[in-house]
Amino acid sequence: MYWDIQRPLSYGKLFNFIVGPRGGGKTYGAKKFGLDNFLKKDSQFFYVRRYDTELEKINQFWDDIAERYPDHELTVNSGKFLCDKEICGHYNALTKARVLKSTPFPKVTDIIFDEFIIDKKGYQRYLTDEVVSFLEMYSTIARLRDVRVWFLSNALTMTNPYFLYWDINLPYGKDIAVKDDILIQMVEDNEYKEAASSTRFGKLISGTAYGNYAIENQFFRDDKSFLGKKPPSAYYQFTLAYKERKFGIWLDRNMSCYYVSNDIEPNSHFNYSVTLDDHKPNLLLLKTLKPYMLDAFIKAYSIGAVRFEDINIKNLCQEIIKLTL
Repeated sequence: MYWDIQRPLSYGKLFNFIVGPRGGGKTYGAKKFGLDNFLKKDSQFFYVRRYDTELEKINQFWDDIAERYPDHELTVNSGKFLCDKEICGHYNALTKARVLKSTPFPKVTDIIFDEFIIDKKGYQRYLTDEVVSFLEMYSTIARLRDVRVWFLSNALTMTNPYFLYWDINLPYGKDIAVKDDILIQMVEDNEYKEAASSTRFGKLISGTAYGNYAIENQFFRDDKSFLGKKPPSAYYQFTLAYKERKFGIWLDRNMSCYYVSNDIEPNSHFNYSVTLDDHKPNLLLLKTLKPYMLDAFIKAYSIGAVRFEDINIKNLCQEIIKLTL
């Protein structure tokens, strides 16, 4: 009834993004896989969380799985997972990736990054340049070896640094998609859905946004309203640069509506960077001016006259608008 790592494993990809419903067994399946590999092959795994605070209860790591291994002593001690007093795994926070640089991990074959997607309405935030921080940690652990990574998360939002960095899209018409050496799985398990839906809590949240997220594995924070493709009659207004991406702002006077797209006009004379980090040659910094075209765009947004060509564009543009108000 719970997530089985063997199916995505069979694709042989290096980076594996697993997005599944709450309580669907992602972490359980990954730690079981790591422990079984240690018992069979003497290999180790590396468990990653973003912040130290997420590791405060790491001593309970084995609690849900220990009963399946009654003949083995499973413990946690000072950055290490132990099985019968031998090291079977390691753990660390991404914020402390730098302290690992001089430490070898020759037996590590798999990295488990738990809860890699953050709820944008929660109290936590992504690290500055987080993907690079993770890649630095990966390089330290792998040392030119092919070490698999299991990125695990609930379905919170498509707009996260990892999906943006590698331009990862959802599988279309299936639950698994691959791109180069990357796999994404949107976990589909009808048996789990039926079991979760039949509980008293499942019945209570049935049909709600939270129920769609917790049971149906739909992205909780991604509102698909105001999505739409620009018509052929739309013409170019200006370019916005934000988080190493460029968005084209188009206007269709027939519909009195703006459209935000990944399509940009390279010869446009109106190109703006939202933050200092985005400021490059031929981009005007918005903090130093507020062009009338941007004012018109924001006013159109306030009355619902803006459409976005996909959910990532919408989520990022909402961040832009908050920064420019």
